[in-house]
Amino acid sequence: MKTGYKHISEGERKIIEELTQAGSSNKTIAKVLKRSTSTIGRELKRNCSYSAWWYKCERAQALSEERRKRSRKPRIREKTWKKVFELFNLDYSPEQIASVVKISHESIYRRIYAEICVMGRKNKGTF
Repeated sequence: MKTGYKHISEGERKIIEELTQAGSSNKTIAKVLKRSTSTIGRELKRNCSYSAWWYKCERAQALSEERRKRSRKPRIREKTWKKVFELFNLDYSPEQIASVVKISHESIYRRIYAEICVMGRKNKGTF
């Protein structure tokens, strides 16, 4: 049974840095971290300097965070969500809002629920 994908943590990156500087192989690093050898190889390939073959955990973490930021683009614009919340505060149902702004009512329900959770269920009536 597969456990799913888990990103390499900052702590694991520090261990990778220490072990690569000590001259350890990818296979040894993988055993220490209980990861696949190919995962370690990919990490080193993505995050090593090309001018000199070295791995720095701080640089690797920054590159990883930057890639993650670039990959997350909102599908529905914030301007549209503003209109959704305006209509919701005017007591429109998500189904009615969906017909006006051309978003599925399921997306509207998910966003409203997320906003309520973020607000800690304070001021439920307004967004």
